[in-house]
Amino acid sequence: MSRTAASKWRSAADAVDAIASGMTVGLGHVGAEPTALTAALWERGRDLRDVTLLSGMMLTGYPFLKPETGDGFRLKTWFMPGTLLSAEAREVEAEYLPLNWTQTARFLLSAGTDVALVQVSEADAAGYHSLGISTGQHRPMIRGSKLVIAEVNPAMPRTCGDSLIHESELDILVRAEHPLIAFPHRDGDPIDRAIGLKAAELIGDGTTIQFGIGTIPGAMLDGLLALGRCNLRILSQISDPARALIEAGACVADGPKAIVGEVIGSHALYEWARDNADLAMADALSTHAIAGFATRERFVSVNSALEIDLYGQVNSETLDGRQVGAIGGSIDFAIGAQLDGNLSIIALRSATKRGEARIVPVLKPGPVTVPRSLVQVVVTEHGVADLRNRTMKERAQALAAIAHPDHREDLARHAAAIR
Repeated sequence: MSRTAASKWRSAADAVDAIASGMTVGLGHVGAEPTALTAALWERGRDLRDVTLLSGMMLTGYPFLKPETGDGFRLKTWFMPGTLLSAEAREVEAEYLPLNWTQTARFLLSAGTDVALVQVSEADAAGYHSLGISTGQHRPMIRGSKLVIAEVNPAMPRTCGDSLIHESELDILVRAEHPLIAFPHRDGDPIDRAIGLKAAELIGDGTTIQFGIGTIPGAMLDGLLALGRCNLRILSQISDPARALIEAGACVADGPKAIVGEVIGSHALYEWARDNADLAMADALSTHAIAGFATRERFVSVNSALEIDLYGQVNSETLDGRQVGAIGGSIDFAIGAQLDGNLSIIALRSATKRGEARIVPVLKPGPVTVPRSLVQVVVTEHGVADLRNRTMKERAQALAAIAHPDHREDLARHAAAIR
């Protein structure tokens, strides 16, 4: 540790004293949330006014929106989960930023954030810390902030790729020792497994694959293993099922097997990522920017949706007019999939567990996450609908054919009326 770095150490409470009323504060998120710093900040809630917080998904919840924290905080987020809409939350203090993943990174670079609160690994002998399991939006957040406060945690693994940050780029350092926040994987049910296998059958050897978090993407990865696919490469994020794919030898032999901005999963996954050259961490502009897809051959994106209509419009964000999800990288990848040799797959259950249709005649008024012109292939447990180069009627008929049997007849009538 340099003499300069030694002078930067503070307690968490002293560190957040740098935050004053009226400031904008960027928060580390997902598994990299700096919980010692955020807990100290929430303690100051009744002393602060008009502090704007910028963040994505926060796995510890949103205690700063509860009345007992005071009313000093206002959240702007690019991921609005259902937990924000509970009776405890002061909804007026939480606003959604309708940005895709590359737009989020550019926003953070230019937002003029006053203070960033992040979590890093311990430094090496040369004074370099690692951003560890989350570089996607944390790198842009740091670059766009005037003051950076870092929680230094030995539990944060040092990762390979573009994850290093020198102590000279960090203004205040806080020691913390606690487990990282896990996001346990849940195995899917037979319906999820059927969808995952159908999606996997569309993915050939030598493909670069992108997928989201959840039971269907996990089932798709299991399907790739069952089918014996090989020479794969992973893009964007890695989960426990993706680790299994790598360890089974299904990925490329040369270079990193995964180029990702997020490692999301169990504590065992986080430790597996430590100094693992199979992973190359990268920021959001490296993984999601459109220009990068020109250099990626045979790219396949697999993302889910809340619902899709007979016109091919996808909603991945709202339920009954409430914002419950995010745009995320879905539109970035849908655009990247338009290049020759690439493919975008929307994989979803044909109905909710309550029996409500997820293929509908037309979306209700509200946001469209992916426009019909970018939707290529849709998969449910009942089949595959390839919408490419089809007329409106043909697309509608193809979607009706893979709908839940309880809704298929009604959808077929609507499809017949489309011209």
